Amino acid sequence: MGSTTDRKVRKEEKTGTLARAMRFAEILLEKKIGDVWVIDVAGLCGYADCLILGDAENERHMQAALEGLDMAISLPGTGFSPERGGRWTLLDLGDVVIDLFLHGTREIYRLEDLYSEAPIYVFEPSGKNRRVLPEERLSLYSGKRPDMRETGSLSP
Repeated sequence: MGSTTDRKVRKEEKTGTLARAMRFAEILLEKKIGDVWVIDVAGLCGYADCLILGDAENERHMQAALEGLDMAISLPGTGFSPERGGRWTLLDLGDVVIDLFLHGTREIYRLEDLYSEAPIYVFEPSGKNRRVLPEERLSLYSGKRPDMRETGSLSP
């Protein structure tokens, strides 16, 4: 069993990771990435402590956001290489993973649903963020979810 000091260090590391993720999210907002969410998956996910999701208008917009991140966080002469799909880009920064999507693609994958117990920090274009608890998640979705009673799949 770990000592109190060990537990304190782990908590500080988590807070540090979340603070880094928030900083990365702010950089994405400066580059006008839309619907930026930071998902605190520490303890729920084996490959990261925070996921950042965001929407880009087009490929050029996505590239500009990645270049802004690169300039802000990489040492001179170094950089990062994101993984690119047809309509998304993934950037693995160790304890923080950033997923940028072209419009309409994010809804296909719905990565936030993989970690339904994780709190989400939703950023407004102004840079303010608010914490959304798991039980409040449905309020995040702008599109109306289908009512199963309307489709006849569920009886009233």
